[in-house]
Amino acid sequence: MTEQGQKNKQMIPSPGPGGGSGPGPQAPKVEKPNTEEILKRMRKVDPDQARRYRQRTGE
Repeated sequence: MTEQGQKNKQMIPSPGPGGGSGPGPQAPKVEKPNTEEILKRMRKVDPDQARRYRQRTGE
């Protein structure tokens, strides 16, 4: 990229979580779900899927 192209390109900082004072929609502040509760419910429905989820998340 040429120097002129770099000068014309403006970097717009992306707002962090919960940030952004603009007029647009904001992300809700939600607590993370309890993984034990999720795994317990998954075991009732599909034990194999619960096992794969544990392997994927490292639990």
